[in-house]
Amino acid sequence: MEAQAAARKTAATREALKKALLTLMETTPYHEISVPDIVLEASTARCTFYRHFPTKDDLLLACCKDCFEGLLQRMQEEPSYTFHDTSLGYYEYWKEHQPFLQLLQKQDLLFFFTKNLDRFLYDVAGHNGDAENAPPAKLVYHFFCSMSAMSGILLYWLNSGCKESAEELSQYYVSFLAEGSEGDSDCRYFREHHEYPFKPSYV
Repeated sequence: MEAQAAARKTAATREALKKALLTLMETTPYHEISVPDIVLEASTARCTFYRHFPTKDDLLLACCKDCFEGLLQRMQEEPSYTFHDTSLGYYEYWKEHQPFLQLLQKQDLLFFFTKNLDRFLYDVAGHNGDAENAPPAKLVYHFFCSMSAMSGILLYWLNSGCKESAEELSQYYVSFLAEGSEGDSDCRYFREHHEYPFKPSYV
């Protein structure tokens, strides 16, 4: 019982600190926000902050990680088996979390989000850095290639005003996968010469 109470207290404190940072970011430039500002907003002590987070950046990273853990939960609850369903769920989720992304955008902190995007998405996919049970390298590279395209569409949507629906974004992604090779120079070369302009190699 004591362990459970301590865990609940820890979780509540971390949530209060994260909420405090995001609240301050609504009105104050990120670089001007100090740890004393955060603990004052969270009604806690400075030493408490450092028991949970080494730096302000680690606190922001925890906010980003929460979003990805929510994405993981969504994917587990609503498993998808097609590119359309997977991408639609992905874009619907981020549309729901559009205010968080726009707050990062407003603070010129999208780089912070994208810097950690690959690692978070890899965790969402269920790999979690488990070297012993890691998938083949080919699968890993294919995963990041696919996710980079999906996330690239997300970031362009965000930077261009968030006009399209999640369904439209999903259609753009699926059409990229299905039609992307049509304009590829290698494919045109193959159609004309019946061979590729390089030696084929298979991993």
